[in-house]
Amino acid sequence: MVLLLPCACTLDVGENFQVAEVVYDDNFFYCQVEPMLFQQGCGAGDPARGESAQGCHFNRQRLRLTDYAPLAAEQCIDGQLLGSGAPPAAQQNYQSAQLQMEVDPDRSPLLNRPTSDIAHPRVVFELSSEEAEVIRTWGARYSSR
Repeated sequence: MVLLLPCACTLDVGENFQVAEVVYDDNFFYCQVEPMLFQQGCGAGDPARGESAQGCHFNRQRLRLTDYAPLAAEQCIDGQLLGSGAPPAAQQNYQSAQLQMEVDPDRSPLLNRPTSDIAHPRVVFELSSEEAEVIRTWGARYSSR
């Protein structure tokens, strides 16, 4: 396979070219990221802030979140999910959020949309906030398969 690069040059990547699948730390998501997103109202939205009464990420949008209780985070001890593991709703939220991540978390929609009112209906948290740091930390915790 030969890739055409924007510099008008080519690169031979060989016959068995594979793109590594990036997998983000699921325990960190369940114990830190998901509860932070719910605390910020990313699921239900906030009609007091002019958001739809139909909700935000529980009902629509690219980052589709599923409402459930109790949150998987309630089974976390020292950053590890214990017990019977994540329920199906939590696993769906993990998959949805993982699709909004980039290897460079500062370029990821999961960080950039809620910190901007240009790509998002409102600023949910600031780029320099603890919430943004949670997403950056998760973005640094990945493996490739």
